[in-house]
Amino acid sequence: MTARILGIETEYGILAPSAPDLHPATLSAAVVAAYPGIATGTVLDWVDPIPIEDAHNRVLANGARLYVDHAHPEYSAPEVTTAADAVAHDLAGDAAVVAAARAASAELGLEIGIYKNNTDSQGASYGCHENHLVARSVPWAEIARHVPSFLVTRTVVVGAGRVGLGRHGERPGFQLSQRADFFETLEGIQTTRRRPILNTRDEPHAPPSRFRRLHVITGDANRSMWSTWLKAGTLAAFLTALAHGALPDLQLADPVAAFPAFSHDVGLRATLELADGRRCTALDLQEAACEAVLADAEQRPEDYEEDVLAAWAEALADLRTDPSLVADRLDWAAKLALLDAYAARHGLDWGSPRLAQLDLAWARLDRPGPFDALRVAGRLRSVVTDADVARAGVEPPSDTRAWTRGRLVAAGPDRVTGAAWDWLTMKDAAGVERRVDLAEPAGHTRADVGDLADEVAVEAFLRSRPARG
Repeated sequence: MTARILGIETEYGILAPSAPDLHPATLSAAVVAAYPGIATGTVLDWVDPIPIEDAHNRVLANGARLYVDHAHPEYSAPEVTTAADAVAHDLAGDAAVVAAARAASAELGLEIGIYKNNTDSQGASYGCHENHLVARSVPWAEIARHVPSFLVTRTVVVGAGRVGLGRHGERPGFQLSQRADFFETLEGIQTTRRRPILNTRDEPHAPPSRFRRLHVITGDANRSMWSTWLKAGTLAAFLTALAHGALPDLQLADPVAAFPAFSHDVGLRATLELADGRRCTALDLQEAACEAVLADAEQRPEDYEEDVLAAWAEALADLRTDPSLVADRLDWAAKLALLDAYAARHGLDWGSPRLAQLDLAWARLDRPGPFDALRVAGRLRSVVTDADVARAGVEPPSDTRAWTRGRLVAAGPDRVTGAAWDWLTMKDAAGVERRVDLAEPAGHTRADVGDLADEVAVEAFLRSRPARG
């Protein structure tokens, strides 16, 4: 069984309300450059197989990466092994970007707003991408056969909800997903145009003979930690069952057309055709997938997170009974309940700009909004604590290679000279540049290298690594 390794990367919406003509790339660069505390981050050259558009880059002491990508500040969380850790580090990313935006606002003398959403409703979409390590032995044909339908139908569980239908929100209404209207093809390597449901980028950042990194671009950026938990955990479980050959054939005849169709189906009643001619709802297909995963988990419980599977089954059962039952944990349902109540109170229809404004306020991170009010009132379930999130902001995961990356950055940010996910270079006390090979995602853990908590330990570790000639 391949070790479960996953992570989330989020592109944030950004706007200076008092200076709307400032290009978002300029604002994003200012935010990344202003990330507070040199002791918790280092500016360096990050070597990517695909060059980024902007050199503003930080590798943080928690093993994450903060940089500018496609005119957005992006936070790539470190590699983790559990869905709950993915939640904690995702929320730590929110806090990091907000802190950086506040520092940049103070430097520039203007307010910078940060939004965790996926579209400006002006035709642009920006992503929340998931990454899952998959064994190279799993045939790509099997991934292509099973994964698209799962990604399209999981919207009923992990959609963030959106006011407006269509790329520009040109038609009034509410839908489950913020990303569904922006996909045009089934497979492809691209992420910003003719977006594919199944991304074929093959950059494992690990030994390529053994690993594939499934780069998932269909997901929404969630405010609800429960939705994020299920988004990360259910896909990990689905991929595990796929590797075991335990999934039924649930291919949709046309996944690209199904994505917006299911997203626009707030009542969860729309049926679409499968490749074998049957017709099913998104909820039908999610229930069938969940049942197959649960059956496999009975045979191999050590390969699964039992609490994730139980929460998935519970959410699907509640959706089947009454979708309002999941308003305490799923983003789209919580948002819909709030918007419905607001619209009824003020006599508004779905074409009202006041509902769109409330939707935007839900996504804003740098000032309290309606989502925060629900959370403070205890109306949303939690997965991790505030203390977990604070710890994830400064400490890397202890059970992946992110531990070594983060601890070395914390120990000597001015001595780290370069990094990628699978290597890092750093000068020892004598100024000799050393290369740290981080190819094994489940290697260089705290158990492997120790705490690396003081200069003596760091120096001994570096001296055991080859000098760069």
